[in-house]
Amino acid sequence: MHSRDRERTRRRLLDAAFVEFAAHGIAGARMERIARIARCSAGLAYNYYGGKDELFDAVQSEVVGAAMVEFDARDLPGYAARLYDLQHRHPEFARLATWQRLERRGSVSRVAEVEAIRSAQESGVVSARFSAEHVLQLVLAVASMWSNGTGSGHLERRRSVEEAVRRLVEP
Repeated sequence: MHSRDRERTRRRLLDAAFVEFAAHGIAGARMERIARIARCSAGLAYNYYGGKDELFDAVQSEVVGAAMVEFDARDLPGYAARLYDLQHRHPEFARLATWQRLERRGSVSRVAEVEAIRSAQESGVVSARFSAEHVLQLVLAVASMWSNGTGSGHLERRRSVEEAVRRLVEP
């Protein structure tokens, strides 16, 4: 029973941290608020994760990683549309990614995705007009640009995202 309680507490901390980091970023997040939302002490939160940076990394790998859409370098328009759908349904994912870009510039590497794009470029499936790194950043930017869009027009925006990426990467 003890291990189930530990896992439940860890999960509550991750979920609370996800909400806190999405709302306030890394610098603005407070371990005390995270602990209060998770219904545990701040000391216990530090025991589990050491600090905000470690907790942010855990949120990125466990919460965001579990929800991310399948990456396919040979179908970047489809990937962008799926990513747009996720961020439309859950704008907190887009906010968290924005905070990461703002506060941890260059600290996250997407080497596997860049290499897959480079391979798709070499095989002629993806245009080589831009470097693989730039293609990935452009695809992510296009997919995220309407992440806070609400109301009608979702399907039209999704089609626009898909078509824009298609034109960006077509050989």
